[in-house]
Amino acid sequence: MKKIIKAIDFLSEWSGKLGSLLILILVFGMAYDMFTRYVFAKPNFWAYDMVYITYGSYAMLGMAYTLLMKNHVRMDLFLGKLSPKARAWVDIVCYLLLFFPLAIVLIKVVGDNAFYAITSGERSYASVWRPQLGPFKIVLLYGFILFFLQGASEFLKACIAVGRGGGNES
Repeated sequence: MKKIIKAIDFLSEWSGKLGSLLILILVFGMAYDMFTRYVFAKPNFWAYDMVYITYGSYAMLGMAYTLLMKNHVRMDLFLGKLSPKARAWVDIVCYLLLFFPLAIVLIKVVGDNAFYAITSGERSYASVWRPQLGPFKIVLLYGFILFFLQGASEFLKACIAVGRGGGNES
């Protein structure tokens, strides 16, 4: 079980770190667009699509990493008063009742959408560039699957913590 947890955590960490490099592409692309737009009065036809595709990919690749680092919003006002074992129990219940059902629905919907985008050759209508959306939607699907897997890892960590009597170490 610990090998599975470590493998998922490793995948989430490296996907998040590699995904963070997309910010460099985003900053360079936006700076280039602003430079050509305001210095040469020549706006780029690809800038809008590049921004939402790059930032969307960055956000999706960072979801699992954020969960791994425990940086998602939590109700610490209530949880802070509980013992480590009680917090682990709250995590288990919340993962079972809230996280897993929502993640499964999101994976199904995004998966269907990605399949449609790939099979139909769907293109963006936001600009005249009209890039194909299939690769972007595959990244979205990968992000949600990785988020689900990281949630499973955190769920297993909470189960182990309950078995130990508290202390949620990896």
